[in-house]
Parts: sequence; C-alpha cells; structure tokens
Amino acid sequence: MGFFSSKKRKKEIRAARIDDAFNRVYSQIEGMGSADDPKKLERYILDSCEQIIASTKAMERQKMEYRIVTRYLNDIKAIENLPKEKAKDLRTTASKIVELEENLVNARAIQRNITDEQFQVISDDEEDMPEIINRFTSDEIYQAKLKRNLSYLEGEKSRWEIEREELRYQVKLFKRMALTIMVSFMTLLILLFTMSSATEVDISVWVFAVLFICAVSGFLVFLRQNKIAKEKKVAIIHLNQAISMLNVERMKYVNVTNSVEYSKDKYSVNNAAELQYVWEQYQDKVRDQIRYMENNEDLEFYSNKLENILGSIGLADEKIWINQINALIDRQEMADCRHRLVTRRKKIRERLDDHRRIVQEERDEIDRLMMSHEHYLPEITEIIKSVDKLCGTSSSNKLDA
Repeated sequence: MGFFSSKKRKKEIRAARIDDAFNRVYSQIEGMGSADDPKKLERYILDSCEQIIASTKAMERQKMEYRIVTRYLNDIKAIENLPKEKAKDLRTTASKIVELEENLVNARAIQRNITDEQFQVISDDEEDMPEIINRFTSDEIYQAKLKRNLSYLEGEKSRWEIEREELRYQVKLFKRMALTIMVSFMTLLILLFTMSSATEVDISVWVFAVLFICAVSGFLVFLRQNKIAKEKKVAIIHLNQAISMLNVERMKYVNVTNSVEYSKDKYSVNNAAELQYVWEQYQDKVRDQIRYMENNEDLEFYSNKLENILGSIGLADEKIWINQINALIDRQEMADCRHRLVTRRKKIRERLDDHRRIVQEERDEIDRLMMSHEHYLPEITEIIKSVDKLCGTSSSNKLDA
C-alpha cells in the first residue's frame, strides 16, 4: 500500500511541475507577435497536451470504476459458488434480516389511539390501572343511581309541596265555610224569632231543626278540619323527609361526581369505557415497544452474523451486500445484478476505448505539428516528454530535444 501511495505522490508532483511549465510557456506565447504568428501553434500544442492530460485523468477514473465493477462481479461469482450448507446459512440469515426489517417498518407504522400525555399518566399509574378503572366504573354506576334517586326525590318533594299547599287551601276554605254556616244559621234564627214575635207562630220545631242542622254541619266541618290538619302534618313530615333525603343524596352525588370528573380530567377521557379502551391501547403500545426492541436486538445479531459469513468468503467489499440483501435471497435478483454490472463494465470499456482513441489522435496531431514546424520554445519539447511520461503516451516519430 505504501508503494502505491509513494507512486501516486510522485505522479502528483510531476503533474504540478507540468502545470508550472504550461503557465510559463503560456505567458511567453501571449507576449509574442500577432494572431498569425506561427508561434501561436505552440498554444494549440499546449492545449492538445492539456486535453491529453484531461483524457488520461478521465481514463484513470474509468479504470478505477472498471476494477470496482470487476471486483463486484468476482464477489457475485464467489457467492454463487458457495458450498450448499454455507449458501443455505447465508440465505437463511439474509431472509431473517429482511423479515426483521419489515417487522420494524410495520412496528413504526402502527398508530395507537393514545396521546403522549395519556401514555405518560397511565405509565405512572400502570400497576393500579385495573383498580382505577373498576373504581371509575363503579363511580359512574353509583352516579347514575344517585341521579335517578335525586330525580325521584325531587318528584316526591314536589308532590308533598303540592299536597301541603292543597291542604292549606282546604283549611282556609273550611274556615270560610264554617264562618258562612255560622252566619247563615244565626241569620235564620233571627228571622225565625222575628217571625214568631210578629205572627205569634210556634217556631220551636224550626228552631230545633235549625240548631240540629247547625250542630251536624259544625260537627262535619270539625271532623273535616281535624282530618285536614292530620293530613297536613303527615304531608309536612313526608316533605321534610324528602328534603332531608334529597340533601343527603345531593351531597353523595356531588362527591361521586367530583371523583368521576377528576378521573375524566386526569386521563383525558369521557367515561370509564373510554378509559378501558385507552388502557388497552397503552398495553398494546408497550407490547409494540418491547417487540420493537427485541427485533432491533435480533436484527443486530443477524446483521453481525451476515457480515461474518460474507467476511469468511473473502469478498472484496462485503458491506455493499448489506444494502443489496435481496440479491442474496433471490437468485433472479442476483442474476439481474450481475447483468447490470456486466452492462456497466461494457460501457466503461467503450468509454476507455474512446478516451484512448482521443488521446492517440491528439498525440498524433502533436507529432504532425512538431514535424511541420522546426522552431519552438525549448519548454515545449520538455512539456511533451513530461506528458508522455505522465500519461503513458508515446510519439510515433522520434523528436529531437
């Protein structure tokens, strides 16, 4: 390797010296005569020399590419000629790498319906999540039950309030009735006594009848008022009970609602069923991450194994096959790869032939011009010799120095 590096450095130094010579000669030519001066031919010769150097450099690049392509073709031949067991191991390992890479791609493509915030919060409570979900579900059921109780108790409260107001109205009504009866009977008695004094008619029977009717009416009113009072007392008791129970249920409802709302806000969900779904998504995502890490580890293992197998074959460049792993599995893919390389090498040879032809034509033209004209700057001949030495060209005719 040191020999080639030293040779390359010498070649670069020689090329630098040729460039300096070109510059000196160009500066001398520019200071000479008119455009018709024969010395201008020297500029043409120098341009031809530069063209030869440029073509030679292109040829070197093409040769390097040609050697690389040839090495790839030799590598393909070595892989195709492997013993059966080793070839099987190579294909199996390559197939496993392809499978793991597909798994990684699929794992990255999976989208779980859980936000990063939800994932972090659930991660903190991971061990308690089943209990949290059960408690959340129980709270929602209890909240719904309390809501029904509140609705029922509100109805009971309203019913007993209406009952109380109705009984109050009846009390007022019967008070007015009692007063009306009393006034009516007093008025009737006064009329009877007035008639008796005026006509001297016996009204004792009518008086007793009026008194009897008044007593019966008063007794009935009394009984009804007494019943209304009892019913009113019962209504007030039931109303107070309903209000008391309603207050207790409201307190319970507030507490359980606060617990439900806390869970909703903390986990960014609308109900316990949604939290259960998010929890399942969290578990799936954790499993995805575990599988992803396992696939990564397996991929690293099989990639190292493939590199070792390729390295044991003695390939010129085993790493390039990591990027063309399908060719190691599919024989048709390998055949297509070989065909592409053969076609590429053929085109490189054709370009090399074109460059050689151009270089030879330029060199022959220089010989022709040198033979046609006798007077040149001394540096011209030296430059041509240096170009011949650098580019490996040669004159078809012997030139005098």
